[in-house]
Amino acid sequence: MTAQDRLQHYQESLGNIPPAISTMFAMDEGFAGDYTDIRERIYTQHADGLSLAMKELLLVMFDLAVSNAGGAINHLRAAKRAGLTAEQLRESLQIAFLVLGVSGWGKVGYKLWAAWENDFEEEGASTNGHHAS
Repeated sequence: MTAQDRLQHYQESLGNIPPAISTMFAMDEGFAGDYTDIRERIYTQHADGLSLAMKELLLVMFDLAVSNAGGAINHLRAAKRAGLTAEQLRESLQIAFLVLGVSGWGKVGYKLWAAWENDFEEEGASTNGHHAS
């Protein structure tokens, strides 16, 4: 499988190829390929497994937990395309607030809700840096 074939996974799952990923491929194609193999395995659908929307929501929440706003918004876009509802996001953000408190909300959480509400067009919700996850 070529690097271009592997990069297609990101285009299909996120709708873009994050700079962190393209840089990883430029740095060490073998390493980036191994990372992509793991990521593709996680994204594989199983009859009794998590839906794609829920997998993306988990990635959103983990990115929120580590203050990676760009990655969280990138995955939120993918989650919305996969069928995530506003109520599912609302409940998840409230759970995150319960665990992370106002700090998590102030760093990333509010940006996620604002991006969702503004269909990802709000200033500050840009993911030009497209952080990887």
